[in-house]
Amino acid sequence: MYRRIVHSVHVDRSLTEPFSAKDIRRIIPGHPYAYYFSFLAYNCTANISEKEALFIRVGRGRYRLSTQEHGKAMP
Repeated sequence: MYRRIVHSVHVDRSLTEPFSAKDIRRIIPGHPYAYYFSFLAYNCTANISEKEALFIRVGRGRYRLSTQEHGKAMP
């Protein structure tokens, strides 16, 4: 899922930052809404260190990609 998000932001530009779980669901359909929300929240700087975080929370339910090239994504 993370790779699709990065591709959508940087390559095909179908996703703009900051994005929400609703935006992710639009580009990667097939999961319950709560999964998208949990994926973003679990992998953001509010919950894990900046070195491991995939996303930076910029507002309530709004995220942008971390500048880090690595991280631990929730399966």
